[in-house]
Amino acid sequence: MATFDLSTLHWSLYGWRPFVWRLGKSRETGGVLGPDLGPFEADVPGSVQAALLRAGVIADWNAGVNSRSCEWVEHRHWDFSAYVPEGAIAQGEAVLLVAQGLDYSGWILVDCKEAAAFSGALVPHHVDLTEALGDGLAHQLSVIFEEPPREQGQFGYSSRSHFFKPRYGYSWDWTPRIVPIGPWNSLTLRTGAELAFEILSVNALLEANDHTGSVEITLEYSDRRLPGPCEAQIALVDNGVEVSCAVAILTPGQNRIALKNLLVAPWWPNGHGDQKLYDVVIAAGNSGAAFRWEQRRRVGFRRIEWRPCEGAPADAEPWICVVNGKPIFLQGINWVPPRSVYHDATVDEYVKLIDLYREMGCTCIRVWGGGIIEREIFFDRCDESGILVWQEFPLSSSGVDNAPPSSPEAISTLCEIARSYIRQRGHHASLLLWCGGNELQVMNDGAEVPAGYDHPCLAALRDVVRGHDPDRRFVPTSASGPAFYAHKENFGKGIHHDVHGPWGMGGFADLAAWRDYWAHDDALFRSEVGMPGAEDEQSIRRHAGEDFSWPPEGEYWTHTAAWWIEWTRWKDILGNPTLADYVAATQEHQAEAYAAAAASCKNRFPRCGGFIIWMGHDCFPCPVNNSVIDFDAKPKPAYYALQKVFRSGR
Repeated sequence: MATFDLSTLHWSLYGWRPFVWRLGKSRETGGVLGPDLGPFEADVPGSVQAALLRAGVIADWNAGVNSRSCEWVEHRHWDFSAYVPEGAIAQGEAVLLVAQGLDYSGWILVDCKEAAAFSGALVPHHVDLTEALGDGLAHQLSVIFEEPPREQGQFGYSSRSHFFKPRYGYSWDWTPRIVPIGPWNSLTLRTGAELAFEILSVNALLEANDHTGSVEITLEYSDRRLPGPCEAQIALVDNGVEVSCAVAILTPGQNRIALKNLLVAPWWPNGHGDQKLYDVVIAAGNSGAAFRWEQRRRVGFRRIEWRPCEGAPADAEPWICVVNGKPIFLQGINWVPPRSVYHDATVDEYVKLIDLYREMGCTCIRVWGGGIIEREIFFDRCDESGILVWQEFPLSSSGVDNAPPSSPEAISTLCEIARSYIRQRGHHASLLLWCGGNELQVMNDGAEVPAGYDHPCLAALRDVVRGHDPDRRFVPTSASGPAFYAHKENFGKGIHHDVHGPWGMGGFADLAAWRDYWAHDDALFRSEVGMPGAEDEQSIRRHAGEDFSWPPEGEYWTHTAAWWIEWTRWKDILGNPTLADYVAATQEHQAEAYAAAAASCKNRFPRCGGFIIWMGHDCFPCPVNNSVIDFDAKPKPAYYALQKVFRSGR
C-alpha cells in the first residue's frame, strides 16, 4: 500500500488556446500544434497566476492596478504536466487519483489520453487510473483546466448561482478581479489497502461531568479492495501515550466503532481554559496480519449548548453559546482567505494570522460564504488557539438579488458540497456551527428579509447537517434576522436577533451619534459590524507604486477601496489633509468606533451573545478598508483597541 504525494514531482505549466491541446497532444497529428505559452515551472498545489508571475509573464496583481492586465489568463486552457516515475506505483496495483481541490473544471490525461473530466472547486475528485498507471512504468500525468466559469462577483443574482466557485475572485469591495485557476489542495495517488478504507466521521463527545468522554468513528470498508476478514483498531492517544483502545471486525460498508468512558480533559475556548487535544489513531488490515493502513484525526472534548439571551423575545433563536457549561461571549472577526489567490496562501501566513487573532482575544471566527471551506491548517490552528469557527457554505449575497438558488440541480450540488465539508472538517474541536451562507435574503410583502428554513435550498442544507453532523447547530444565513439591519428607530421592538451592520459612518453625524446608537442597541447578536481605516502611509505608497495619487480620488483608490474612502467627509473635517493626516485620522476613528461598539455589546452580555467585525485582515493591499490587520499582516490601531475590549472581563 502507498500514498504517493504528487507535489513532489517536477510540474510544468503550458498555456493553450482553448482545445488546441486536444490536437497538440494527439499522436495522430505528430504533435505539430504546440502551446502558446510555456513550459513554466509550476507548484502543485498552486495557481496558474503564481507560476506566470514567477516566470515574468504577468505583473504582480497586488501592485497598483496591475490586476487589470492579468485578466487575459482566464481565457486560456492551462496544462499542469509531470512524469510519474517508474516504480512509483507497484505493478498490478489499483491506483486512485485523489484531488482535494481543483479550481475549477477540466480533464485528467495520462500519456496524452483523456482519463476523466472534473468540475467543481470545493469538492474532492477521485479518478480511477488503474488501467493507465497500474503497469508500474513511467507515465505523463496532465491536469488541464479550461476557462473558469462565468461566475458573479459582488453584484449579480444569488438565485442564479450554480457553479459555487469562490466568488470573491471575481471582485469584491476589498479585492479586484483576479480569478484563480489551478490545483489548490493536495494531489495524491492512492494504491493498495489505501483504497479499502475511508473515514466518514470522527466525533468526540464530552459528558456533562466535564471529565468523561467518548469517541465515535464511522469507517467505510470495501472488501473487494482488500479480500478476506478485516479488523480495525481504534486508539485514543495523549502525547504519544495510549489512553484507550478498541478492536472491531469490519464488514463491507459502513462500520461504527466507539471508545467510551474515557477519562479526558476538556477543550476550552481562548481565554477560558486550556485547549487540550488528543489523537485518534485508526488502523486496519487483514485479521491476524500486521495492520496495513493507518490514519489520524486530532480531536478535543467539549460540549456546546445554546441558550436564549436574557430578555430575548420568545420567538428568538438562542444566541448564548455555552461551552462545557460556561456561557461564552463570542467575539471575533469575519475571515477571508489570506490571499486573493487562495491557492498560494502559505502555512506561515495562516499561522501568523490566527496567532494574531488569538492574541487579540478572539473566541470566534466566521468563515464567510463567498470564500472556501478553509484548509486543514486553519482548523488545526484554531483548535490549538481555542477559536471557535462559524463555517458558511458557499453562498453569498449579490446586491441585485440575494435569494439562494431554488433549482433542484443547484440544491443537489450544494448538498454534495455540504456533505463534503462535514466529512473533511467535522472532527475539529473548533468547529462551532454550519451556516447556509452570507446575507441571503428573500422578498416578503415587498421588502427583503433574511431567508429562513422555509427556503428549499436552506432546508436541504439543514437536513444534510442534521443527517451527517447532528450535534452541531445550523443557521440558515448571517444575518438570520428577522430584521437584517438594526435601525435605531426600531430598537425595543424585539426584531433585532442576529443582525448585520452598520458599516462606516453612513447615517452617523459623528462618533457621538455612533456611541448613542450603540448605547440603545438591543440586538441579540452582531455577526458583522464594519468601520474603515487606512493602511499606514508607507504601505500605501509601496503597494500603489507608480499608480499612487493624492487626493484619494483617482483609479488606484477606486480600484478596490471606493466604498471605504469617505473622502468628502474627511476633507470637510480635516480641510486640505495630507496622506499622513488622512491615515492618522481614519485609523484613530476606526479604533474608537470599533472599541465603542464592541464594549457596548460585551457589556450587555448575556443580553447580547456576540460581536464580530467585518473584517479581520486584507487579502489584497487595500489602501483603506474595514480590516484591522493589513495585507502585510501588520495590525492597525483598531486591532489593539479591540484587543483591550476582548481581553477584558467585560
